[in-house]
Amino acid sequence: MNKRKVLEIVAWSLAGAVLVGGLAYFNFVDKPIVSGVEIGDECPDFTVQAYRAENGKFTLSEEQITLSECRGKIVVVNFWATWCTSCIAELPDFNKFQEDHQSDVVVLALNHEYYATAEFVSNWMDKNQPTWADYQLLFGRYEEDNDVYKALGFTSGALPGTMIVNREGMIVYRKDGLMHYEDLQAEIGPLLKL
Repeated sequence: MNKRKVLEIVAWSLAGAVLVGGLAYFNFVDKPIVSGVEIGDECPDFTVQAYRAENGKFTLSEEQITLSECRGKIVVVNFWATWCTSCIAELPDFNKFQEDHQSDVVVLALNHEYYATAEFVSNWMDKNQPTWADYQLLFGRYEEDNDVYKALGFTSGALPGTMIVNREGMIVYRKDGLMHYEDLQAEIGPLLKL
């Protein structure tokens, strides 16, 4: 065998080993810890800090939002980010649904950018339309050491992500991906009749 052929075999072998090693690492070693939270389970309680409109500016307030305080209402937990176009596209539908069912439904829109400062998110919300401060949604923030996304069993890292919790605190629906008003109506409509 000539030297070039040997080098090609070595290079392809190394490339294959790196590929197999990478696949093994990302599929087995670096797997997110699955919390075991599934549809039909009681939703773990959590507390997040609330964003509020104060003096015409959207800011992170001292107010806290706790899931268990919403018991008796249907709670929609939505994870979003400023860079996620699908997230931004669905928020008006979530807000419209909240407005139409405010006595029965609470929508918690939780920003998933704990690596970004609260000021960055507030400034983004102030500069981008629609006027988020006029929304009926409860906007919240959590930190990395209180990763609500993972605590609720979301492991894909996909955004947007949505979970529906019934009046008794049980998880009845979970989805990675975009939702529209019609999707919310289809999933929550039957719960409103209970």
